[in-house]
Amino acid sequence: MHDFTYEMDLPMEPAAVAALFTSADGVSRWWGPTEGDGAAGGVLVTSFGPYGANAVRVLESGPHRVVWESIAPDGTTPTGHTAEWLGTHMQYDIQGTETGSRLHFRHAGLTPDLACWDACVAAWNQFMASIRTLAETGSGSPFRV
Repeated sequence: MHDFTYEMDLPMEPAAVAALFTSADGVSRWWGPTEGDGAAGGVLVTSFGPYGANAVRVLESGPHRVVWESIAPDGTTPTGHTAEWLGTHMQYDIQGTETGSRLHFRHAGLTPDLACWDACVAAWNQFMASIRTLAETGSGSPFRV
């Protein structure tokens, strides 16, 4: 089965794109209210209010590649899809282009055989659009508690 992937060109330098995935502030600007450490070895926890929280361990946090592993959030209620996401990896590969950057996103392990596939694809499409809007206008559309 194929993992969920998404690719887009953004009018931002690669370092600015990487910053969206390597700090709690950056993730909060496009995904939702996030706390934690975006450096390699750190953990980021994003709140989705009454729906629970997503937690990721940061495996790589470089200027051209960021990799997160989905983990169970400590001390908070996980979102409904957490059990299916455990151990999956979110990979953000960033390349410089003449007009900014190309972002290639892959959620390795998020495949059509998972029960959450349709809902997760819709959510990722929404949050990828949030990244695009943030890059183009300076303001994304993250989940707000």
